Amino acid sequence: MKLNKTEYDPKLNSYEVVIAGGAMIGTAIAWFLISNRDFNGKILVVEKDPTLEFSSTSRTNNSIRQQFSNRLNIEISKFSSNYILNFKSYMENDERIPEIMFKKIGYLYLADDIKKLNLLKQNQKLQNSLNIPTKIYDQNSLLEKFPYLNVKNLIGGSYNNYNEGYFDSNTIFNWWKKKAAEKGVEFIKNEVTEIALDSNKINAITLKDGSKLKIGSFVNATGTKASTFDKTHFLRIPVEPRKRYTFIFKTEAKINNSVPLIIDPTGIHFRSDGNYFLCGCAPEFDNTAAYDDFTIDYELWEEKIWPILANRIPDFERIKLVNAWAGHYAFNTFDQNGIIGPHPEFINFYFANGFSGHGLQQSPAVGRALSEKIIYKKYRTLNLKPLSPERLIEKKPFLEKAII
Repeated sequence: MKLNKTEYDPKLNSYEVVIAGGAMIGTAIAWFLISNRDFNGKILVVEKDPTLEFSSTSRTNNSIRQQFSNRLNIEISKFSSNYILNFKSYMENDERIPEIMFKKIGYLYLADDIKKLNLLKQNQKLQNSLNIPTKIYDQNSLLEKFPYLNVKNLIGGSYNNYNEGYFDSNTIFNWWKKKAAEKGVEFIKNEVTEIALDSNKINAITLKDGSKLKIGSFVNATGTKASTFDKTHFLRIPVEPRKRYTFIFKTEAKINNSVPLIIDPTGIHFRSDGNYFLCGCAPEFDNTAAYDDFTIDYELWEEKIWPILANRIPDFERIKLVNAWAGHYAFNTFDQNGIIGPHPEFINFYFANGFSGHGLQQSPAVGRALSEKIIYKKYRTLNLKPLSPERLIEKKPFLEKAII
């Protein structure tokens, strides 16, 4: 059956760039391409569900941090936080664009053994060398700084609130899409079903409605479905959906000051969220999730998460759950970091996949970098070569020890 033309059909038969995936990463790439004066081609963004109801973009916790263990991840986050803070200037000083809400409550990593604390100290040394003012706290100074904490089983932690916290990603996404469309980027509700490989490049794609398009470059930004096109080429993209829960709750007790995003040694994390609190965690068994599985495990909340919260902050003994949802990480099983850059064999086939929970905060840097790679065939700002798909073939993981 032929689909509604105005919603599904591309206007042209040929595009300089086609991006499969219209969530945060795909839209970032489209914006950075079309806003670059050295790019003058046509761009098509193909998204199966433009509502993005079940995408990682829509079910995010909107957080950003710079407390990573890897220099490149820190540099990526430094650019992204600067981008958030100066969004209007990056968007051509468009007077319609508001300032972006950015609550710099910081991240607090807690350690209950010497091995974890030594890792935090090692990370802090690198972060400080890159002008990130992370501080290490012992048990006593933790209690002094955060008097609501139960520190009995803790030996220390690391904390930074310089450009760390949570922000309004929805406004950024909406303006990227709006401004890109105003400059001629097409966004359609459809799906790329085939890519036609010829020698060392992709020369055409096929959409679900049967449309065949000639292309200059193709970008796979399909989130949890990053492996969709694996059957047509030798490279295997090790990305799968992994379920993550978010619980919103309120407490009867009054806690002075905002609670930073606290990463508990048990693996759960929680923070202030306006007048409420937000808690995030993985399932009891962190396995591949079905693409359509967004069920919530309330038993996990009752039996595990709530007791952990009440132990860490005694004022959380009397709390009320007000909302909950499940989302999916586009989880890179190889090393839990983004797979970014061109295919090792097909020169116009690009990847932006497998961010494993970091995609939202890394999207400005990824959009900028991949647009440079497409236009100039090289990175001009941050060199994201270490995140290249080539590392999958070489079996050289890009290791990041500060994973949440």
